[in-house]
Amino acid sequence: MADFDRGETIPPEVSTILSAHVVKQAYYEPEWLKKEYAALWPRVWQVACRVEELDHVGSYVTYDIGDESVIVVRSSPERIRAFYNVCQHRGRRLIEGSGTTPNFACKFHGWRWNINGENEHVTQVEDWHGALDGDDLCLNEVRLDTWGGWVFVTFEPDVAPLREYLGGVVDALDPLKLDEMRYRWRKWLVVNCNWKVALEAFNEGYHVNVTHPGVVKFGASLFGSREVGIHSMFDTRASTMRAEGTSVKAADTGVDVRKMASGFYTYQRDELGSLISESMIPAAQAVPALLPEDATPEQVFGKIVELSMALDAQKGIEWPVLTPEQYQQVGIDWHFFPNTVILPMASNCLVYRARPLGDDPDKCIFEVSHIERVAKEDVRKVVPQRNDDIYDRAFWGEILLQDFQQMEATHKGIKSKGYRGPRLNPEQEKPVANFHRVYHEYLSGD
Repeated sequence: MADFDRGETIPPEVSTILSAHVVKQAYYEPEWLKKEYAALWPRVWQVACRVEELDHVGSYVTYDIGDESVIVVRSSPERIRAFYNVCQHRGRRLIEGSGTTPNFACKFHGWRWNINGENEHVTQVEDWHGALDGDDLCLNEVRLDTWGGWVFVTFEPDVAPLREYLGGVVDALDPLKLDEMRYRWRKWLVVNCNWKVALEAFNEGYHVNVTHPGVVKFGASLFGSREVGIHSMFDTRASTMRAEGTSVKAADTGVDVRKMASGFYTYQRDELGSLISESMIPAAQAVPALLPEDATPEQVFGKIVELSMALDAQKGIEWPVLTPEQYQQVGIDWHFFPNTVILPMASNCLVYRARPLGDDPDKCIFEVSHIERVAKEDVRKVVPQRNDDIYDRAFWGEILLQDFQQMEATHKGIKSKGYRGPRLNPEQEKPVANFHRVYHEYLSGD
């Protein structure tokens, strides 16, 4: 494995400044979770679902966060709407899960609303003697917008428009045309850790060379990171292997990158099931016959991308064409504040979403999904699968299990009296520092 130069020495006080906003009690004390529900979650844009889940009129998805539940529904071929998931009579939740419905009927007293949120039935309405106001009975609407194929909701009327809220995320990732991707698989679990611990396991690259030895055997990386407003990202500063536009270099003179690449993609497929498209393995297997043994990593991965694009084109799958500069902007990993992380590629993305579970700061709902570019006629339906076993390699693959086990061990360790608080790497862990800076601004009301 290559040993990287440390570069310019950074004063130790810089790391202290980066860690200034991180309060360890925020990970496990119930009072902090109460503050989040009061001051954070109502005031942000958060991912509720993908547009593809609402593919016909009447299709709906419910999204829950804390005590709030939202119904996201396609109310017409051109429009998606969101409503608070609560009966306007006695306050019962109207519906759960996802599916298709012509209306939302309360199972308590039978009141009913259509998919535009308008009341269409009150049981024994004559007993009200005309006292009900039809307009006042409508379901309360939740602000909604879409970007990248995701449906976002916010409970705060005064939050900036979605594209403004996302800011530099849009500029960097729009060329990928993420809205054209579709689910290949979706999985989720309840993890014994705070949602922030879960999130932070995936918005920095500093852990990769230690946590994931199976990846490192194909080449190590040195990461750099940056703030993008309230969001953040990281990318490689130097790497022994990296596809799709990032500058790379061989670990040692004489390494046959052609054969290493094939092994790497096979490992990604078998132990992650993402960050790879179906075409990449046959493309990588074809490269040794097309390039010389001393081919550079740039040449090898460039040829793999070229072949993968050609193979996909034969299936009716069209990749967007990006310049090297655009690939550099895409990077490896993006954190959308507050709780979504994606690893974007031109052909596919790995997506993470973390949410608190009720009033328990020691548990969270963690969702993992893979979206990919598909042919236009591909109308697959993908059902989320739950598995809480963080040792089930057959279901999760080795790579994710390594992360899940680290998450639970980290949450336990944070509570120790012997732990004063984090010391964040000033080059590689800026996303963690930036998250906590913004987090505390929200909780303080700024």
